[in-house]
Amino acid sequence: MFWYKLKTWYGGEEALVKEIRRTVPPYLYEDVFVMYNERNLRRQRQSILITEPLFRGCVFLTCRDTDSLLRRLERVPAVSHLIAAGYLSMFPLMEKDGQFLEAISGTDHLVRASCVLRESEESSMYRVFGPLEHLTDGIEKIHFSSRFAKTHKMLWGEDTVLPLGILTREDIGSGILYHGTETTAEMPDTGHYTLLEIGKDETGRNVYRAGSRVTVLPGQSRKSVLAI
Repeated sequence: MFWYKLKTWYGGEEALVKEIRRTVPPYLYEDVFVMYNERNLRRQRQSILITEPLFRGCVFLTCRDTDSLLRRLERVPAVSHLIAAGYLSMFPLMEKDGQFLEAISGTDHLVRASCVLRESEESSMYRVFGPLEHLTDGIEKIHFSSRFAKTHKMLWGEDTVLPLGILTREDIGSGILYHGTETTAEMPDTGHYTLLEIGKDETGRNVYRAGSRVTVLPGQSRKSVLAI
């Protein structure tokens, strides 16, 4: 599978997706989409989940036959005009970049909020569930009050900042508004998580150290997991 990043202006992403879907035969590409990020806004002690583009001004396109697709795109007036005017650029992505994007966003192209759960009030260890597991080595800071983690990742040859939404223990089980509908989040108890230690350096700044990955088996008690 080949990945392309189409860079256009912020706010024009979905219009470009619709134009490609309207004018390019579907057999020439696998998918064309905007990648969204789930953010957790706190308002009056309630979590409000919203979605926003993770990469502003970027549309992603996947295909198996690049030559046929590129020739067709060049014949799409809206696309060719944008390229000629300097409002659209196309870049092939390295295989590892595509694999990473697929790992954090899944088939629905949505980077969901990760759970960051402290082991106990006295502990410096946290359990990380979700897309943030793929970025524990690149965490710059976790803003617990604002419910997001500022992370770094080398993508398409650049140091790219990724602000990923998080859920804490306070959010789990409480009312969460998602697209205007109230729902609840469940405490993850199966699958796997990554241990993260949050300490301090000599200047008092937070230091994030990624630990081991822990597998939680169905039916395994929380007490036995803590002992791993």
